[in-house]
Amino acid sequence: MRPMLRILALAPLAACGSALALERAHLVQPADLSSWWLVSGTGDPKMPSYGKGLTTPTCAAVSYRIERGGTTSQVKLEKVAPEGDLGAVAVEIVKGLQYTAAQKNIGKDPVYTYVVMPFNAPDVNKGPSAAAERQRILDACKLEDFKLPAA
Repeated sequence: MRPMLRILALAPLAACGSALALERAHLVQPADLSSWWLVSGTGDPKMPSYGKGLTTPTCAAVSYRIERGGTTSQVKLEKVAPEGDLGAVAVEIVKGLQYTAAQKNIGKDPVYTYVVMPFNAPDVNKGPSAAAERQRILDACKLEDFKLPAA
């Protein structure tokens, strides 16, 4: 068999192997994540010293996959409100997260989820109006149509 034909003959096998390597993750809403995975480490995210909107009350939604080993992958900034450089900070935070499987997740099944992070939001301990304002900031980044990424 000629070398080019041999490569073409093996191509379907290689594609099949790579499809099996990327196991389908469970879609998990943020409120349900603690039933699957628990944060065990946060890494050491760096905050920029200058940039757009660094002191503005902001939220950022970041989607990601938690792998069997508890690491994150497929990290993607989904939304930032208002626009600014804090989205990049949120992505770096998620990239540094480490997880431990929760009791229910005996098989350490991978999941796909997202997190909404507040930046410069009021402290909820400062009363009902501060808590309401913080919630308003977070609501701006909620992903209503969150779904698994295309395979």
